[in-house]
Amino acid sequence: MKKIHISATVFGILAAFIAVGMQVFGSFSPPQAYGVCVVCHAKDLVNALLSQFPWFGSPVSTVALKGTIMTVVGIFLGGLTMSIYNRELKLRFVENKILAFVCGFVVMCAGLALSGCPMRTLLRTAYGDISSMASVISLILGIFLATLILKRRARRQ
Repeated sequence: MKKIHISATVFGILAAFIAVGMQVFGSFSPPQAYGVCVVCHAKDLVNALLSQFPWFGSPVSTVALKGTIMTVVGIFLGGLTMSIYNRELKLRFVENKILAFVCGFVVMCAGLALSGCPMRTLLRTAYGDISSMASVISLILGIFLATLILKRRARRQ
C-alpha cells in the first residue's frame, strides 16, 4: 500500500472545508469572534461543565458546550493523529513533573488574565487597550526568550 503524504497546507485547507461543511450542513457553530485558542476554549469547557450546576458557569458557555468540547478534543486528536501518521511522535518524560505542571498553570493563568489568545489580544490592542498592548509586548519578549533558550538547549545536545 502506497503511503500518501499530506502537507500541513493541504491538511489545513481540508480541515477548513470540513469545518465550513459542518457549519452549513450540521448547524454547528462556535460563538462569534472565536479562534483556535486552547486557553479560551479550556476556560469555556470548564465553565460549560460547571454550568450544569445552577450556581456555576457563564451564559455563553452553556450555548458553546458542543463547540468548545469539539475544538479542544479536535486539536488534541488532530495533532496526535498527524504526528503518528508522519512518524513524528516522540514521547518525552519530564524530569520535574511538579515544575512542568506549575509552568503550564502559570501560562494558562497568564493567558486568561491577559485576554487569552494572541489574535484577540491584537484586536484589543488595535482598539487602544493598554493592558493588551502590554500583553503583546510581553508575548513578543516571551517568544524571543523562549527561542533563545531552545536554541541553547539544542546546541548542548
